[in-house]
Amino acid sequence: MKIDFCVYLDAGHGGIDSNGKYVTAPNKQFEHASGTFHNGGWFYEGVWNRKLTDLVAKKLSNLGIQHLIVSHEYLDLSLSYRVKMANWYHRNFKKGIFISNHSNASGSHRARGFEVYTTPGKTKSDSIAEKHWENVKDLLGDTIKMRPDTSDGDHDKEARFYVIKNTVMPAILVEHLFFDNKDDAKLLMKDLIVEQFAEAQVRTIIDYYNGLA
Repeated sequence: MKIDFCVYLDAGHGGIDSNGKYVTAPNKQFEHASGTFHNGGWFYEGVWNRKLTDLVAKKLSNLGIQHLIVSHEYLDLSLSYRVKMANWYHRNFKKGIFISNHSNASGSHRARGFEVYTTPGKTKSDSIAEKHWENVKDLLGDTIKMRPDTSDGDHDKEARFYVIKNTVMPAILVEHLFFDNKDDAKLLMKDLIVEQFAEAQVRTIIDYYNGLA
């Protein structure tokens, strides 16, 4: 790569510890009445987030793109710790962007689809989110529901999520379908879907880098 650049990756919430215990909050898991997910009918969001993030990191390594995962292998690190880590390395190691990976849930368990978030207003993150929207739609638009907010002229949704509000670099938070909806959850368990989501993310990173070079 022609410039110093690092991608700061965050796999949301916690995972499964060495004793097989899912260590994150109860609302970050859902038990489906039928089907097999991470533990029988249980879908663990934090486990899925790590599978995707690890695949993105592997693809970046293969391309020689520097990256740092600020989440732990299984611990549910505090949001402030993740942000402070990313910010420290951004200031003292290499400038970069921040991507936080999640899957979603709703009270009705009927919602479906993909969303990407930035903070409110016009920011440097908007172009990253828009490019990511385009890359996901290109690779998965025929398979998944896309959930845009076009009220301000682009497709990203806006929220003051801690990790994108408090990072000092351009940052997006990505919600990959709804894990409490059985149809979306079944899609998330497919290796091809994970591969396509990871590929879209890598393409977004390269698109951003090419805009800097």
